[in-house]
Amino acid sequence: MPHKPGTSAAAPNAPKRKARRKAAPKRARLTATYAYAEGQHPVDVYLSGLGEASARVMGSALDSIADILSAGKLDARAIAWHELRAEHVSALRGRLQQLYAPATANRYLTAIRAVLKACWRLELVDQETIARALDVPTIKGERKPRGRAVLADELRAVFEGCAVDDNRAAGARDAAILALLYGLGLRRAEITLLDLEDYDEAAPSIRVHGKGNKERVVFLPEGAVRALGRWLEHRTFDAGPLFGHVAKTGAVRLKRISAQLVYRVVLKRQAAADLDGFTPHDLRRTFISDLLDGGVDLSTVSRQVGHANVQTTARYDRRTDRALQDAAAKVEVPFN
Repeated sequence: MPHKPGTSAAAPNAPKRKARRKAAPKRARLTATYAYAEGQHPVDVYLSGLGEASARVMGSALDSIADILSAGKLDARAIAWHELRAEHVSALRGRLQQLYAPATANRYLTAIRAVLKACWRLELVDQETIARALDVPTIKGERKPRGRAVLADELRAVFEGCAVDDNRAAGARDAAILALLYGLGLRRAEITLLDLEDYDEAAPSIRVHGKGNKERVVFLPEGAVRALGRWLEHRTFDAGPLFGHVAKTGAVRLKRISAQLVYRVVLKRQAAADLDGFTPHDLRRTFISDLLDGGVDLSTVSRQVGHANVQTTARYDRRTDRALQDAAAKVEVPFN
């Protein structure tokens, strides 16, 4: 068969030239299912030392990590964590850096470090191997702080909305929840764990059950005392959860509320007041910012909100430029 003009005919016995392909980069994967002995699962060992909310968050993070490490084949319950080596963790770090913001990616790295340490404590891996796997740097970078400060007028609007609610019991309960979210800087989960016996009306103070089963006593501002007192007029039971469910008829049922219900309360009241969106955690951020703006030292604020270190508290600061302007005004430059 004649060849086309402009092309060269191959010699009859010339060896076929193989197409060159770039070798695909090898990715560290763990795809074999592993079953740990009862009581020896490193994930269980790690999560058992956390509070309920933290365990749920970090458990979800470990599922995501397992998904990455196994190419979507395994979850945190099935993966062989003790077989992780430095190359796995290094590859994981790179993938997390691509997928998530630095703070989230570093939280995932924290979770995997903790599980690897649990493997070592369970004598599933030797110290040298674990040291190499843990020797992975954190991911640097900053992201614009999440959330916002809630203005005083906005707070006033949501409390006014609660006061005029046709269902007075629901309005009183929601106002008390909002008062504790902002007035004490409580987390949603902390609201749900409160019992009537935690409230000391004489002080007035509340014993808060925080992260990692740590307790702290916080004192209530006057407005929060009034809001809580109004709710207790409707909550006529002698014991049980501080907050319960309220029927459309206004009947109070002492079934412990969930963190999701607390979230819905905030969304409902801000929508009724026609406000820009804010979350329960924004009320906590605002509480921290307002205390700092009022001159309360960082260490005291940190203890008030149950943070393990003051650096965490500092990240919650949502003060406006006014605070920076006030700070600048206090510096005297001796120039004439």
